Amino acid sequence: MNFATARKGYDRFQVQEYIKDMTDKYEKTIMGLRDRVEGLKRENGELTHKVDLLKHDQDSINLALTQAIDKAKNIEYSSKVKFALEGERLKIFSSKWQSYCKANCNTVDKSQRDNVVAKLKEFEGELVDLMNKELNIGDYVNEAEQDYFSENRRLNKD
Repeated sequence: MNFATARKGYDRFQVQEYIKDMTDKYEKTIMGLRDRVEGLKRENGELTHKVDLLKHDQDSINLALTQAIDKAKNIEYSSKVKFALEGERLKIFSSKWQSYCKANCNTVDKSQRDNVVAKLKEFEGELVDLMNKELNIGDYVNEAEQDYFSENRRLNKD
């Protein structure tokens, strides 16, 4: 800016007015920047809080998945054990019956023997069905589904 000249230099009033205008502009700029910094600090705090919540949710999900995997492994292991035990019981049962039948085979009429063999096959089918019911994994799957949905509801509340 060009100032008018007066006695002993520039016009004091113009210089003071210019300095006042520049000071006002500077203060307005500083206030605007302070407001922006405060807004950014608030936004940063909100985003940091959201990140913390997401980390907590992630930890909860990881824990739930780990527990679900452990439960699935336990279910699989117990099913295999039950199946193996039932298989062993059936082998022992079959062995005893075969020994008994061989020992008494000659004392029984052929038609009666055929009837007994047919009944044994029928019983064997019933045992297989019973074993399948006993090893019903569907119950475990239903329980796992219920756990999953309740955990999902709990996580969605937070």
